[in-house]
Amino acid sequence: MERFTTVRVVQAWGLDLSLFQFDGDLTMAIVFLSADGTVYGRYGSHGDKATGHVHTAPGLRKAMEGALELHAAYPANRKSLEGKVGKAPPWPTPEAMPAWKGRENVAPADGSRGKCVHCHQARDGEAWSLRMARKKVEDRHLWAWPMPDAVGLALDPDERATVRSVAPGSAAEKAGFRPGDRIVAMEGQPILSIADVQWVLHSADAPGAVEAEVARAESTEKLKLALAADWRRDGDWTSRVLVWSVRHRLLGTEPLLKVDAAERKSLGIDDGQMALKVKGLPPNWVKEKAATPLKAGDVIVKADGRSDLVTESRLLAHLFEDVPPGGETKLTVLREGKREILSLKMRW
Repeated sequence: MERFTTVRVVQAWGLDLSLFQFDGDLTMAIVFLSADGTVYGRYGSHGDKATGHVHTAPGLRKAMEGALELHAAYPANRKSLEGKVGKAPPWPTPEAMPAWKGRENVAPADGSRGKCVHCHQARDGEAWSLRMARKKVEDRHLWAWPMPDAVGLALDPDERATVRSVAPGSAAEKAGFRPGDRIVAMEGQPILSIADVQWVLHSADAPGAVEAEVARAESTEKLKLALAADWRRDGDWTSRVLVWSVRHRLLGTEPLLKVDAAERKSLGIDDGQMALKVKGLPPNWVKEKAATPLKAGDVIVKADGRSDLVTESRLLAHLFEDVPPGGETKLTVLREGKREILSLKMRW
């Protein structure tokens, strides 16, 4: 730590989003920088609802050691670090985003929670601003910063980026990854941590492929990870802060429940078909902003004729990406054993 100059950023007001590109849903995210603003790497990962945030002292130490190694070789290695920063964002700072216009908390921090631009608002604001402008919202905006598990790679949190296991039949297995491999580089970028792998996956095209280099025993192997067009959609983004505004504004409900096998059978719903139960409706202050025809106990079995939206993540993504503000979606529900078709107006 003594070899670093440490700076703690405590608010997102004025944050340069062309440089600081990180997972804003984290309680702590670390960006390793040179004095001229070159990014060496990142540390800190957002797992799923079960694992929570992934931070360990050994993992951080090894990422820091890797950053120092890159710094010692800088600027000769400058070319390999260019991919550590992505394309210029649509808005340079969070407060410039149209979605936050007029919001009281979008102001320079004064020490209170109410007057602070939170880091997650940088990503959430981009998604909502694109939707408000009727511009394309992509899967990467919702299924953001995917964990390597999404492609079948379980990495050891105490190491830089070392494969602990590979899921059978996954894209990672097909690419040739093996337990014990240390990911040295992806897309030509040096890899210091799980967060660095997430950055590459977050930025990857779909469909597309990611070039990887792994250290295996005494040799180095080059692998190609193929990514299908919908590879992100098997993941779950409902642990992200963005989901609350999307769910409340567009669907007007609390979290949906996946109907279990026994209830599916009693309702006559085949396995693999959509069956999401409305647990309840949000508080009154939210209801006023998002009127919904749904009731607690309803089981949603189709949305706009589609029964393949089998998870809450996929259903909400359909509403956010495919149904514009002012548009309407048709939901087929089972209500007290009877099938009904409800019209849901998108007020946002």
